[in-house]
Amino acid sequence: MIPSMPSSLSSSSKSSLKQRSSQAASSRRASRRAPCRSLAVASPPQRGTNTNTNTTRPPNKTPPTPSSKAPFQEQYASYKSGYKSVPSKGYENACFVAPKEGSVPTDMRGTLLRNGPAMFERNGMEKSYLDGDGMVVSIAFENGKAFFRNKFVQTEHFIEEEKQDKFIFPSIFTEWDPRDNATWCRLVDDCLMGNLERKHNGAYNVIDWGGSLVAVDYKKPYALSRTDLSTLGHGNCDLSSAMHTSHYRIIDEGDGSGRRLVAFLNEVNWRTRTTTAVFYVFDEQGNELRRDKYDFNAAYVHDFILTENYYVLFDCPIKIDLPTVFGQYIFETACLSQSIAEDTTRKPLFRLMPRYPERMPEGQRDVVTIESNDKFCYAYHHVNGFDTEDGRLVFDTCSWDRFTLYFQDIVAPDGVNTFPRMRLSRFVIDPVAGTSEHVELDDTPCELPIVNWDWNGKPYRHMYLSTSVGREPGAAPDGTDVHGPMQALTKVSMKEEGCGEVDMCMLSSVESKKEWVPGTNKFAMEPFFVAREGGDPTDEDDGYIVCLVHDAGETPAPGAERDVSTECAILDAKSMECVCRLELPVFVPFGVHGTFTRDYCLGPEPQHMSAGN
Repeated sequence: MIPSMPSSLSSSSKSSLKQRSSQAASSRRASRRAPCRSLAVASPPQRGTNTNTNTTRPPNKTPPTPSSKAPFQEQYASYKSGYKSVPSKGYENACFVAPKEGSVPTDMRGTLLRNGPAMFERNGMEKSYLDGDGMVVSIAFENGKAFFRNKFVQTEHFIEEEKQDKFIFPSIFTEWDPRDNATWCRLVDDCLMGNLERKHNGAYNVIDWGGSLVAVDYKKPYALSRTDLSTLGHGNCDLSSAMHTSHYRIIDEGDGSGRRLVAFLNEVNWRTRTTTAVFYVFDEQGNELRRDKYDFNAAYVHDFILTENYYVLFDCPIKIDLPTVFGQYIFETACLSQSIAEDTTRKPLFRLMPRYPERMPEGQRDVVTIESNDKFCYAYHHVNGFDTEDGRLVFDTCSWDRFTLYFQDIVAPDGVNTFPRMRLSRFVIDPVAGTSEHVELDDTPCELPIVNWDWNGKPYRHMYLSTSVGREPGAAPDGTDVHGPMQALTKVSMKEEGCGEVDMCMLSSVESKKEWVPGTNKFAMEPFFVAREGGDPTDEDDGYIVCLVHDAGETPAPGAERDVSTECAILDAKSMECVCRLELPVFVPFGVHGTFTRDYCLGPEPQHMSAGN
């Protein structure tokens, strides 16, 4: 979501800024500089290939080097090797992949879909990882076989930059700006005019629903072919026509009318200090049924929770950072996402929006805004939520103790200023009393949560998360614990009594945790739950967990290139034991989000996936 920033400057200030802008543009053209805080190192990533590409870096922006005494330096270096750019041409593949360990379960059917920025280096110019062009990966499973495919999302901006072989459109997370006279553009077009359209990279999620497949970035979806991942374009189907972000939820309607997918858009106008949230509801055939729209004060919202009764937003306490906007952003020493900052003068808010007001009791049909009474935090990705029998609402999330855009504690750990520090949190909200209570379920840093989506919006027990490995007590400059990189997958199971009785929600506690670490110098990505084909639909964890795994290889000799690769791992969802590993034909960078669809698509005709072929 892109902020719109208010301000005005005197004509003398504008003249001075225009002169500085011209000087900056000349310097930029001369140096062909790269982004100031890029995480990527451009290198062809296929195992066994070693070609070094020199990329120019911006002057006077060398990041601080952590002390050799800082913990986890070797692990962080291995982890960060997963943020490497790949070339767009000649990198797309379609082939069977064979197990390197175990076997593909024959009762696992469907398609893993995963999206993420993959190319963030062009012709010696480098952008921030999250501004990279999206590459969708699919692995189709049928009859104990697996078929891999990968292809770039061909947005209109990707196509034009491919033609010119350079970056030409401004982005959200990169400090430098490819526009001529960039400082003047940022001041006038961006700040004063509020003209903040940015490059569409199609990189943040991929959704399969109702016969439609779409790639999504910060607000614009692009339809893809369910046969070969070719880009069909925006507006090709209902799901690609509505402007929505990468986060969505699926729920079984309580009235028995079927299953629904709800997509979401949160647009902020900082000039008017207002936010408009729109929820798009789609039926099982992919038809848009309705749009529910709500307006409220300017807020940062990343994800949402869906229950039978409510849409629930977590309103992070943030504000526009004017000194950064006018002191750094317009001079290309800060990116657009850094124009907002944490606001410690107010508490986080829960915004509860009735999905069907006409079904709610009198006095509970309006939007309810409730402060987080006893917990100051930020939250980006939520686990699940549900309504309780006594009228309350449970909201489970991964909470952060500080605001970082975007996820620097995860993607750029250094053991000093940045390292994983998220917690697993449960909030219990009383819409009638207007209160919320918080309990910390676990203090192991966690993110990218998933549940069995048949239990989405319902009382549930099991959640699966990406988690940190390693802890060094008191090693941070402020005396807090330093955590290792995000490496494992962890299953967290709540006690069976759930939240049926009064006050039981706050008494609920974690019954067990099962951690799976993929190996030394191996790092699990976002997990996905797969229901077992022919399994028990009433058994919540009867199925598999599937994820991609970054293999950083052995620590290279000084000056040598890392030999990196990517695996796909399949775990038993009950025991969290690995039952199969597949080595993919090409390296796949760390992704953002994805899904597992029960539909078999993007593979050969099913008869060619039989056990005998």
